[in-house]
Amino acid sequence: MRKELCQPVSHKEEGFTLLEMMIVLTVFTVCFGAALIPLRTIAEDVRNRQFFHQVERDLFAAQAYAVSKNANIVVDFFENKDRYYHIYTFEIPRKTIIKREIPERFIFDERGLDTITFLKTGTISRFGTFYFTTNEKTTKLIFLIGRGRFYFSEE
Repeated sequence: MRKELCQPVSHKEEGFTLLEMMIVLTVFTVCFGAALIPLRTIAEDVRNRQFFHQVERDLFAAQAYAVSKNANIVVDFFENKDRYYHIYTFEIPRKTIIKREIPERFIFDERGLDTITFLKTGTISRFGTFYFTTNEKTTKLIFLIGRGRFYFSEE
């Protein structure tokens, strides 16, 4: 009976070696790290989209304000090369309607407009494009001729 309790362990039942465990952990770490790389760009894209949605809502509000209050409204991006956009009345004394910060990731691009004015009728004073440039891409805010319509486009 004593013989049955003290049988030697077979080499097949010893488990994994340290080298095998290290190889498996390395493979898992590489796979997990590769999965996290796109998450950073996805998060940045989400932040950019949130910013552009906010700009769009503010522009619609400025246009509605111009029509409802019968006042010309100025939208000034990167005013004096500062990191904000400013929406205010054209008449003196100027009344600030909205003033929001532009995130650091956007670089001032002098190719396009810097100011647009919504007239009392809701139309715009001139048409053109604002450029929001980051390290990876450029997003254009395009104002169409006529009714004051606008849209965003990525390059």
